[in-house]
Amino acid sequence: MNSESWDRIHEELASSCVHLFRDNGVELRRLDDGTSEATPGNAVVSFIGFTGDHLRGSLTIVAPVALITRSHPLREQREIDEDMVCDWASELANQLLGRVKNRLRHLGLVIVLSTPSAAIGEHLRAREEQSEGFRRLLFAAGNDRLVVLFDALAPDGALELEEVNMPEPQPEGEVLLF
Repeated sequence: MNSESWDRIHEELASSCVHLFRDNGVELRRLDDGTSEATPGNAVVSFIGFTGDHLRGSLTIVAPVALITRSHPLREQREIDEDMVCDWASELANQLLGRVKNRLRHLGLVIVLSTPSAAIGEHLRAREEQSEGFRRLLFAAGNDRLVVLFDALAPDGALELEEVNMPEPQPEGEVLLF
């Protein structure tokens, strides 16, 4: 895959992240990618994998528990415990990758998402990588920092993104009942 294609995917990821958190009551501001520092205090890490014919990899979110709690849809109705924080962090990873999936469809990339998972720990640090498909995005939400890691590869190595005619995906945030 060429660097322009990776840049396009990474920009879709950054935009999707800002919009997802905004839709959940938290304003994010993208920061320059600097060195990775450990998230102070209690933090949550959520991760989800994906696969497809042209692209496979994983997405990881590392954030302070307080930031995930601020975005939780039940934050005003009840106290948010650690299980709820992990569940919501998993759902945020799922929704973020789902938004990216929707944005990639019109470029001919179809991916299948795995089941997300999350854990809470202290002083979590996002790893550094230097592969072409890896990107570490850093965001600020007030004094809190959110790190999103996108680690992907193109199995055939030479994917060129082109606009294709695809039906519109389900609107983001819309719930379907079966």
